[in-house]
Amino acid sequence: MDLLSTAVVDVITLVATCHALSADAVDEDPALRGRLRQGLREDIKRATLAYIDALASTKRGQLDEALLARCRLAAEQQMPAAITRQDLLARLMAHQAGALEGLAAARQDLWRLAHMTVHLRLGMHSLRALGDTANTLAAESLSGRLRRRFRKALIAYARSTLRTKATKGRPIDRARQAALDEVGRRGVAEAELLADIEADAAPAHKLIWLGVTNPLLDLGLDWQQAARSVTAA
Repeated sequence: MDLLSTAVVDVITLVATCHALSADAVDEDPALRGRLRQGLREDIKRATLAYIDALASTKRGQLDEALLARCRLAAEQQMPAAITRQDLLARLMAHQAGALEGLAAARQDLWRLAHMTVHLRLGMHSLRALGDTANTLAAESLSGRLRRRFRKALIAYARSTLRTKATKGRPIDRARQAALDEVGRRGVAEAELLADIEADAAPAHKLIWLGVTNPLLDLGLDWQQAARSVTAA
């Protein structure tokens, strides 16, 4: 999972840079004033979404060097101006106070969502290898819907973290709720049905249960409890 961690760091770095370029940020560098700053921010916002879209929509079962390269290429194609001004952006990140504030938790959240997406692919590959046509056909439909839900959840989380305007609630709670809304109760039910199909096909195979269903149940509990505790405080 080292490459998955690398991908999540890439996304969080893009989000942090976007925040540092916010129009509300204190601009101490004359080279980053006005339209250039806003243009770079829009480029990096598009790049972030392009990266996550490439990561979530892949048909491969495992994140490898080739996929990581494609994710980065997808992002780079959306931010040509930022690529040519890397030194300027690096200087901004080094001096912008609080540029990474609050993003450690977002990094872990994105890793958990991406982890389930990858393990869904791996679990389905394992099911196909068993050669049980009836079970495989049923699982394909469920996994397709669940895969789209995870993809939408990743994008919804990323879009929420990219917002810098103040709205009600903590930013991370809004991002988590946006992701949970995309998965929904049906997504949880689909994950549980997939785990049942896996158990029926081969009790020893628990990739979907361990990598998708159980983590998804834990995710919902963790995020909802955290939000309630903040509200109660």
